[in-house]
Amino acid sequence: MEQSGLPIQETTSVYFNDIIRRDVSPKSVDKLDSAVVDQFNRQVELAFTDEAEETKRRVYYLVPYILQNIDWDEYAIPLEAWQLRFYYQRDRFLRKTGLRYDRFLEHKPLQRAIDRLGLMPEPVFEFILFLKYYYGLRSDLRFSCTEQFDALTEELGRADNESASMDVCIGSKHFRINNHNFIVRMFQAVDRSRLNSSAFVNDFTQGSARDKIRALDYYLVKTLLDYLPTDKSLRRGGRFSQAERNFGLSVLSLCGRLPDTDRENQCGPQNNVTFDKLMRDFAGQPIPFAMELFL
Repeated sequence: MEQSGLPIQETTSVYFNDIIRRDVSPKSVDKLDSAVVDQFNRQVELAFTDEAEETKRRVYYLVPYILQNIDWDEYAIPLEAWQLRFYYQRDRFLRKTGLRYDRFLEHKPLQRAIDRLGLMPEPVFEFILFLKYYYGLRSDLRFSCTEQFDALTEELGRADNESASMDVCIGSKHFRINNHNFIVRMFQAVDRSRLNSSAFVNDFTQGSARDKIRALDYYLVKTLLDYLPTDKSLRRGGRFSQAERNFGLSVLSLCGRLPDTDRENQCGPQNNVTFDKLMRDFAGQPIPFAMELFL
């Protein structure tokens, strides 16, 4: 169901970003305070009335993801008014991502992985759909020069001393600057007032686009594995279990990020190197909260 009266604001909101909690340790729905879930469900009932039970079932695994990351004490709009607004846009998610529930159910390796992890298929699909839409939206966003400069300056300010580096492309030549102090001085020397705020650049077509798209793959898979109510004790030595690997590979397959010619091999132990390399390449990288892209 899509209601045109509740449009999504598909640009980052400085205010909303300021009330995102950055100190959250992912907690799945089975670990969330039942009183929090009950309160959330009451608001779903107010918002969706006759469709409330279906909606609660679909968003069950999304509840902790949505609630834990927002500092509700600082959020000026009460939850009653918010009413899971994103979910009114579900048809839009489906059109934009191209994901279909019937194809999800027909993906045998993914369904086997879901069964082995003790998960329910329907809320898993809704979580994938939600994240695929919002993380995918990151690759479509276009930023003005001023916005991009401010974002880079803020990121540079948060970087640990001596940790910053910069990739520079001049014509066909590509090189990296690793001198933190030089980069800081270079940014300080920029006259921000002379930047053209109407000149837009697509952040995912500059630099190493392939690495950025792979980062989105990592955000998607790692967020699901962190927040879904799976048995984390199955991991050995901090490494993901085979069922989790199969699940992650199957999600990438469903989203068109792996070849679809031989799912059994692409989404199984024979392809562990793909999953392990993705997790290793981006290990420790902060995962952006998808909902920064709306509200």
